[in-house]
Amino acid sequence: MYVRLEVVHVRTLVKPSVQVIGIEDWRVLVEDKDGVVRELGLGWVAEKNKYFLDIAEITYLVYKDFCEVLIENRKTDLASLYSRFPQMDYAWSKFTVLLDLRERGRRAKSGFSPRELFYTKGSEKVLVLVLEENTLIQASKIVEWVKSAIMREFTPVIAIVDAHGDVTYYSASLSRAQDLSRVYLDESSS
Repeated sequence: MYVRLEVVHVRTLVKPSVQVIGIEDWRVLVEDKDGVVRELGLGWVAEKNKYFLDIAEITYLVYKDFCEVLIENRKTDLASLYSRFPQMDYAWSKFTVLLDLRERGRRAKSGFSPRELFYTKGSEKVLVLVLEENTLIQASKIVEWVKSAIMREFTPVIAIVDAHGDVTYYSASLSRAQDLSRVYLDESSS
């Protein structure tokens, strides 16, 4: 007599949760016992089951309803999240870009500064600088960021979020003025 055993996966109605442990500068330390953050490829590993996320990634978890986000053991929603962390510049714009990239199939996550997102596309590593339309920024700061991204072997992309939440992406590169003048000279001689 043989007994056949079959493994049946049972989904429980208990929603996974992520617990906010603390804040370090612009990053939020969370505990993820259920593996949601790991599975989604968000944040940066701090230690086993603990990750550094930024507010845009936490907003993404809440908005997409992937899990309950707990702050001081209480479930949070978008309104309470942003009233609790109002000092986070670019948070909503960064969330908008993160959501847009993820809906386009890119597994974007927080970058190395409060205005950056990061993702890979095949073997290409892409670093995205998130800016808001009509926000003043010195051109030298953008040039410095592009140089830094290229030196670290990233493809630099600038994402501009307008007042309606629409995102426009610009690929960025560096050109020297003397190279540009040569192009114009070549075009005028033909």
